[in-house]
Amino acid sequence: MGVLLLLVSLLVVVAAGGRCVPLVIGAEGTTVPSYASTSELNAYWQSVFPNRAMPSAILDHCSAPSGSERKVKESEHYWSVYSDQLTKRDAKIYHNWAHRIASEKLLYPESAFTAGSKMNLYIDRAVALHSAWLRHDTTNSIPMSTKNFTEIIITFAPVSLAMARDMWSTLSSCEHPREVAGEQKACTMSVQSMHGFAASALGTSELRAFSTSLDVPEEGIGSPSNRYRVAAVRAVTAKAAANTVTCHSMSFPAALFYCHAVNPTRIYEVTLQREKEDSDVTVSKTPAVVRALAVCHVNTSAFDPTLMYWVKLGRKPGEASVCHFLTRGDVLWAPASVA
Repeated sequence: MGVLLLLVSLLVVVAAGGRCVPLVIGAEGTTVPSYASTSELNAYWQSVFPNRAMPSAILDHCSAPSGSERKVKESEHYWSVYSDQLTKRDAKIYHNWAHRIASEKLLYPESAFTAGSKMNLYIDRAVALHSAWLRHDTTNSIPMSTKNFTEIIITFAPVSLAMARDMWSTLSSCEHPREVAGEQKACTMSVQSMHGFAASALGTSELRAFSTSLDVPEEGIGSPSNRYRVAAVRAVTAKAAANTVTCHSMSFPAALFYCHAVNPTRIYEVTLQREKEDSDVTVSKTPAVVRALAVCHVNTSAFDPTLMYWVKLGRKPGEASVCHFLTRGDVLWAPASVA
């Protein structure tokens, strides 16, 4: 029997707040055409930050994949194939569980960032690193809400079921993010809106933007058996705690960042060298030298007291800072006066 190439509308039911929402997967439609060009982004960047380089985490989103290239990028940067076998509710539970397990490894005490100290290095993978920036005026016309999920799916069609689930999770996080007392947050879909939120949250338009070094691979680093030694530590912000904004790339067909401020913080650039382990056959898979940005949250009194981090440290929330490395896809904003 011949194979017919047809556009098939696939109705998928996703539970949402007790209701069922029909989703059109792979429906006929076109991706939003108004992607921002590299020249447009550079022009904006130089207008607000003259003679300053654009962070690599922003530059990574400067081209829009299409056709077969888009499908390859999707398979690389979205959920694994196993998520296709999960219901939306189970997928969300699995995602939260996996994130919590991973986050336990990703947390470090500030004392770890001392020259000569050794650690098992964990840096999370960069998510959707090559999804392209939309033009700022285009983002205002996209109804970014789970209530408009069908419309959003059609706008970015064709998308896979796995990507659709990820899009729902991202939109849900933007609408109902986990809150820490005093946290400011926003989801942004353009460089202009990201810059605008950072300026508003930090109370100044005089900003500096940073991203972690290209030494950090897109897939992150997880080294349960490979030890790294801290070779050097440089304070990016003033030693006294300062307010900063961190923007995390989220899974979405276009560039979307979850930006938040959990202040005060101290920011470090940490250079690490891999310890040589001749008996470890996996050592060659990890970089020999890594330069990465680390964020230390100083006021942790409102942090989750059930984290194993506190048990391992022998402390309670509010008694010690909590630090983590930024991924390849994160952008850090700080006032120019402290950076």
